Amino acid sequence: MEHSSLISVIPPLDLAYCASVIRQRIPEAIVSILDANVLRLSQEEQVKRIKDSGPEVLVFTAATHSINAVKYLCHSLQNEKKIKILIGPHGSALPKETLDWIPELDIVVYGEPEITVLEVIRSLIENKPLSSVRGIYYRLDDSVINTGPRPVLEEINSLPFPARDLLPNKSYFSPYSSGVTALQTTRGCPGQCTFCDSHLLNGRLYRPRNPGCVVDEMEECVNKFKIKYFAIIDHTFTANRTFVEQVCNGLIKRGLYRKILWSCNTRVDMLNDQLVLLMKRAGCIQIGIGIESGSNTKLALLHKNITEAQIKEAIQRIKRHGIIAMGYAIIGFPQDTRESIKETRKKIFDFNPHALQLSFASPLPGSELYEYCRRNNLIISDNWSDFVFLRKSVIFNKEFTCEELSVLRRGIIKQFYFRPAKFLELFCLFTTGIRPDYLNAFKAFLKIIVNIGK
Repeated sequence: MEHSSLISVIPPLDLAYCASVIRQRIPEAIVSILDANVLRLSQEEQVKRIKDSGPEVLVFTAATHSINAVKYLCHSLQNEKKIKILIGPHGSALPKETLDWIPELDIVVYGEPEITVLEVIRSLIENKPLSSVRGIYYRLDDSVINTGPRPVLEEINSLPFPARDLLPNKSYFSPYSSGVTALQTTRGCPGQCTFCDSHLLNGRLYRPRNPGCVVDEMEECVNKFKIKYFAIIDHTFTANRTFVEQVCNGLIKRGLYRKILWSCNTRVDMLNDQLVLLMKRAGCIQIGIGIESGSNTKLALLHKNITEAQIKEAIQRIKRHGIIAMGYAIIGFPQDTRESIKETRKKIFDFNPHALQLSFASPLPGSELYEYCRRNNLIISDNWSDFVFLRKSVIFNKEFTCEELSVLRRGIIKQFYFRPAKFLELFCLFTTGIRPDYLNAFKAFLKIIVNIGK
């Protein structure tokens, strides 16, 4: 995706967590992070920086759409004597296939990476075999060895805070504020959505952190790194209401709610008025929820286990308490028809969230959707860079081409935003209720206009 089209960029917490664990438990290790995404580095610049820094071990993180970049870097560095390790969702979904596809890659970590990467590096330092490290695929002579899965980390409070001092914190941005970071407060999502791959890294076992520890991390970010906005990246932040209440009360008690803004995502059936009101008092500016589709039948097919009535009620509840309601919807599933997309459009306008992210269904490896599309030969691109849910569709549909689907998507977004009532609603929200960084918000608005026109 073109850098100019990005509305927000947050740091790679997986690399920052790995770095902090290594520094904590191998004090003699010298660790650095290169976030080429936010620094807007070309591939050639990335290779040069890596060569100049001379690391002995390289750890890459990649979602499916960015795995081609890892292949390029590994190939460009094939003559360098560096151990190359991959973490992230793509490798977790296709570990052996990724090693076969990237011959210069040495190790693929699947699942939660922190302790696995630590043990790999310890084994390399001590010259011990990798066979004892759970959760990896690695090369041994001409074979690829699977050491077996590592259980999820149940005691996530044992992890130190991410190594944000190694990140270019001033470079991250959002529409709402400068001084931006990501925050993970829980791991594991109990949802069963067919299009999601989140279980590959964190499993389905819901594990909240200690609420006081979460507030401590946010306070450190404010005092040490001048952070003003937190993007909570949990899939279901409010799955445990007691946990959320304790976090919010901690922010209020320490006075942090006066200094920060934050956003989160959750499910429509995991909110009530009391909780939303408390979140608002604690600094929450946006709640994102999955609309996904416009019919109960389709929602059931996607294993959402929610109803249209719950979606509408949740959006009204969020808006009633002065928080931005961000709705996430998807079109382009194999079963979609012109009629079903028309129905989804109608329901989106009926639900009327403040903001809309309308995506293409993307068959991410490791998801049920991917397996269904693979079995039925519905994936029409073999270029992983195309698997970007906001860029294009890669699923065959008998009723329309990918280009026609793109036109439909742009039309829905234009019709949603370019309404006098929507302009008035957002104007009132941002002038009398939520007061974001107006310069950042204006820049984001311009990018949205540019993106719609593409």
